[in-house]
Amino acid sequence: MEAELRKASLFPSQECPVVDLERFIDRHLGARLDQYAPLPKNVLGQTEFFVDEAPRILVNADLTGAGMDDDQSQFGLHGRWRATLAHEAAHVLMHRTLFEMVGEQGSLFEADESNRTSQRLMRCLKGDVLFRDGATDWREVQANRGMAALLMPAPVFGRIATMMASRFGLETAKLLSGSSPARRLASETAKMVGVSQEAARIRLLTLGIVSSHGQVRLEGL
Repeated sequence: MEAELRKASLFPSQECPVVDLERFIDRHLGARLDQYAPLPKNVLGQTEFFVDEAPRILVNADLTGAGMDDDQSQFGLHGRWRATLAHEAAHVLMHRTLFEMVGEQGSLFEADESNRTSQRLMRCLKGDVLFRDGATDWREVQANRGMAALLMPAPVFGRIATMMASRFGLETAKLLSGSSPARRLASETAKMVGVSQEAARIRLLTLGIVSSHGQVRLEGL
């Protein structure tokens, strides 16, 4: 994911830490993006793969509308909207090649019955787009890990978290995930990089910036 961001000349910096996902999808991936798709309420996003055509990424219209209205809230739907864009972008990056196999091999994806030979769908339900473990489909697990790496590339995210911790007088090596200081760090870091507090909290834990030792309190996240 980091290599793709660099190739797209969209790798974030401490000065500009929010990844331009729309530009990444449109200009780098060459995918068609429909952010106001009439998807079912339980479907956050959908990626459509075609034979000899650019893939298409669809985002639930209700999610986009709510996310745009809530763009100042670290706890709101803006973070989920950005996560969905990154999740679908990760599907394109990692799973597009699955459709370059010969026809007699069959499909690993759900097929559109009316157009089985030319289109395949990845429908991502609310329970599929997660920063924590929980997805059961291996493709969704991969897309979730790619999503985190696209939104919060480790080199920049780590530097920002360290900078914020220093500003608050916190020692990251001693922070326990779920503690009040760790929550504050997650909250402020989330604002900087344009993700939800939960996403930042889990990324801090995954990268070892905060510790998982001790009891982790999840209320309010």
